[in-house]
Amino acid sequence: MSTAQQLSQQEGPWFDLPDDVYRARANALSNRPDIVSAAAAYREKGWLIRDFGFSDSDLNRAAGYTRNLKGARVQDAWVRNSAVKRLATHPRVLAFLEELYQRRAFPFQTLNFPRGSQQHPHSDTFHFNSEPQGFMCGVWIALEDIHPGSGPLQYFSGSQKLPIFSSADMDYEPEGRYEPLIASTLAASNFKPETALLKRGQAFIWAANLIHGGSPITDPGATRLSQVTHYYFDGCGYFTPFHSKKGEIAWREPYDIARSVFKDRPGQKRRFGVATWLKRKWTRLTWRPKVE
Repeated sequence: MSTAQQLSQQEGPWFDLPDDVYRARANALSNRPDIVSAAAAYREKGWLIRDFGFSDSDLNRAAGYTRNLKGARVQDAWVRNSAVKRLATHPRVLAFLEELYQRRAFPFQTLNFPRGSQQHPHSDTFHFNSEPQGFMCGVWIALEDIHPGSGPLQYFSGSQKLPIFSSADMDYEPEGRYEPLIASTLAASNFKPETALLKRGQAFIWAANLIHGGSPITDPGATRLSQVTHYYFDGCGYFTPFHSKKGEIAWREPYDIARSVFKDRPGQKRRFGVATWLKRKWTRLTWRPKVE
């Protein structure tokens, strides 16, 4: 049996399991009613809003950096800005995600937005999936109060329960076909968009398959200073469905920003250890934020 087959037989997050199993797991966590309550809401809606008590200093420094960006967003600004990295690796965020998922979380990517993205609705599972499925989430931090005209984060409550799409659903040619598929699926299921009007310092946590995007900007002069961190969880295989082909999974080796290590999938056998080490070392030395 291949590693991919072994991983696919493992369970996903406990709050996504069938009702009887989920209730048994919840009963086992009866000493943590706060986590059980959060998991119940997450199971139903696919998102949570939390206040982790980020420091004013880090929020101010990350906001200042983000405000001065020239592009629509910058990827992996944590390599240049220490406040961005501290927000991404904040101990209270990591501790909460570990308790919620009952598995250690690690940040592998940051995105900083000076303005609303106006991005079409999408699910992160098409870009960052895992085996077992479901062990990925996003945390969106408001670096300033978010106003309606600034193009707030848009999401569709409960949409994480929809099917998880892969390239196979688009005959392995997803370019130009994925977004229409999401739009038609939302329309057929009668999902309605909601917006996250967060206060500075609040965090919006969403499940891997929750459909979300950026709402239209109606105030052209408004900023929407914000930071997204994407998290995976230990003990999984990590891959990119968008780049996967028929019979070929596009496995990822995500970088754990908190512990400064690359993550392998369980059971991975590397034939060229020295070459892989050199490639990873070179990647770390030459890593630069990607501006889009």
